[in-house]
Amino acid sequence: MPGGLCSGYLHGLQPGARIQAFIRPNPAFAIESTRAPVMLIGAGTGVAPLAGFIRDNARGVPMHLYYGVRDPQLDYFFGTEIEQWLKEQRLASLRTTFSRVPEGGGYVQDALRRDADRLRQLIGDGAIVRVCGSRTMAQGVAQVLDGILGSISLSVQQLKARGRYAEDTF
Repeated sequence: MPGGLCSGYLHGLQPGARIQAFIRPNPAFAIESTRAPVMLIGAGTGVAPLAGFIRDNARGVPMHLYYGVRDPQLDYFFGTEIEQWLKEQRLASLRTTFSRVPEGGGYVQDALRRDADRLRQLIGDGAIVRVCGSRTMAQGVAQVLDGILGSISLSVQQLKARGRYAEDTF
């Protein structure tokens, strides 16, 4: 993805350059066949795996995307596809934030706070959660969700233990 951390690094390499890398499987991040609602939370290029989930959602499982970027003119990845997925009902709802533009809504954590009642309802009703992006963003998301879910006696740690919460971070 243009502007992505790894993509930018790889794009800057000269032909024939060598790098050391490893692949770290994350099977817990996959979404098993479910009818439960799915909360997808990502920022920047972290939306790419979430876009894969949505693209594959031909059965119309209710998927709700919280997506934060800096500037919609520069790094709103999959924008056209996201609009199409909403029309096709592969994506049930979209909440966006733009951290570097006036009135952009801040960060994805801010969108979660604004939707606290809705999140409590969805997660209380069995929704699963997938978070993808930077470690810092994921830590902030977990803190916000712990604050939101405390009133219904749930926590991110409990959701993780039940296989309902997973992260893929960098």
